[in-house]
Amino acid sequence: MDKALSIKDYPAEAPQTKGAVKTLSLKGAPSVRMTLSEYRVLIFSVAAAVLATAYYYYSGYILAYGDAESHLNIAKRVIASPTPGFAQLGGVWLPLPHILLIPFVYFDFLWRTGLAGSIVSGISFVISSLFIYKTIYLLTKKEIPSILGALVFVLNPNALYIQSTALTEMPLIAFSSITIYFFIKYLRNDRDIVALLATAFFGFCTTLTRYDGWFLVIFMAAALGIKYFPIRLVKKHTSKALLNFSKKKWELLQGRLVVFASLAFFGVFIWLVWDFLILGDPFYFTHSEFSAKSQQNALLAANQLPAYHDMMMALKYYLSTSVANVGIYTFALALIGFFASLLLKGKYKYLIALVFSSVFVFNVYTLYAGQSVIFIPNVNPDAFKENVFNVRYGLMMLAFCAVFIGYLFSVSKTYLKIPILLLLSLQAFIFTRPDFEIITLADGQRGISSSIADTEKIKASHWLRDEYGGGYVLLDDYARPVSITESGVSMKNIIYIGNKPYWEESLREPEKYAEWIVLKTDDTVWKKIYNDPQIRARLESKFTLVYESADRKIFKRNVDSVSII
Repeated sequence: MDKALSIKDYPAEAPQTKGAVKTLSLKGAPSVRMTLSEYRVLIFSVAAAVLATAYYYYSGYILAYGDAESHLNIAKRVIASPTPGFAQLGGVWLPLPHILLIPFVYFDFLWRTGLAGSIVSGISFVISSLFIYKTIYLLTKKEIPSILGALVFVLNPNALYIQSTALTEMPLIAFSSITIYFFIKYLRNDRDIVALLATAFFGFCTTLTRYDGWFLVIFMAAALGIKYFPIRLVKKHTSKALLNFSKKKWELLQGRLVVFASLAFFGVFIWLVWDFLILGDPFYFTHSEFSAKSQQNALLAANQLPAYHDMMMALKYYLSTSVANVGIYTFALALIGFFASLLLKGKYKYLIALVFSSVFVFNVYTLYAGQSVIFIPNVNPDAFKENVFNVRYGLMMLAFCAVFIGYLFSVSKTYLKIPILLLLSLQAFIFTRPDFEIITLADGQRGISSSIADTEKIKASHWLRDEYGGGYVLLDDYARPVSITESGVSMKNIIYIGNKPYWEESLREPEKYAEWIVLKTDDTVWKKIYNDPQIRARLESKFTLVYESADRKIFKRNVDSVSII
């Protein structure tokens, strides 16, 4: 190995290398430049994203995840609902992915097909690819390792599937990749305040995308604290060591940390204030009936939370899930690259490693704390051995792997580069084998997250699409009794828990607004209407049961029962 992870000697601008001499400039914005290699990464990632999305669109898997449709529906309700507005963003899932979806879900075709989500995630995929390349090049100043790392990301089959959906993992990877790039750029030259501001701004974006982003900005703040820590151990001529306080370091720590934190943590502040103003509880997202914690409590009661307060099991679950997403050889090479970066000489190598490790620490911690859950067959207990759930969380390690594989290739002697390429080729071969299972797709096809595996929901959705003739539809969308995108019902005509006062009044007087009522066993509508004898009597006197399956019922208003609107 011949080069360390060092950024102290890098010039302010990257030297031009062969193959990167030509630059592409945007007219009117001379400061925005792309090297030829960056342009190639951009074009290749766009082509990969478009081809993968086309494949999964025609295969019918873009909306395989129930959460994918839910993200689209949240964005759609902001602009089309009985009570439209930003309050429809809710208070559990962070808002930025849904805000990004709004311009695209405006078009019904893009909303119903899920392609609105493909556009947002696809753009995020392309941006991630480009900034992974830029980060590796920033660290190594070598073009081929940077391209190799970008290819590790672009050609990963799990990334290619997830980027075709409306799930929020890809936007987070994009914002995180940009944030880390600018943070390293700032470490390289701490007089570059623009880089620090860019780090803070995109850190702000990560905190409003997924909760993983909260750990990222916390780790970055910690890294800044370490960098500017004002107390140093100084050895004198005597054998004694003295503590030295640096006033200059202290002033830099205060100034830089305030600049970073005031913007980066503002997203967290906004979310707490939002939940307080909209829902009356700043921590609503942590413990409401719709929170991940509530879901995990139900699993804990059923003894299906094996990583809860078991650190070794939490590590085993997340490591296994990460390997299933990125590939065993990819993961192994990335770990070697990561530890090589710590062993070789280099300024700020520990700070860089700290920032990159935030995603791993976050996921292991949330598994241990019972704030999240992953089911994967090779780790699950026998009681639910084949369950698949939330395996896409392992995909968050892909950017980490791509960067450190690029770094490893950069510092390796020529005779070590060949085994690295052979192992990556073997991993690519495994990915292309007919019997290889894309684990994130498998979760969408048959896992607990799957929407398309719920045949009863699909049947009810198609029946409603064929029979629906207009009017409001009352349903508990959290329980997903039907697929709204497949039902043919306009979102303007859906009454759900976020539509006040329609929702509360309809649970007391079912006939007040709704022409149709959809119930699923033990969902909120079922409990409040069907299980209450008095309200059920109103339901059956004003409505007729027109569809019934094992766990679903659909009622239609009688002709002689007229709603108030």
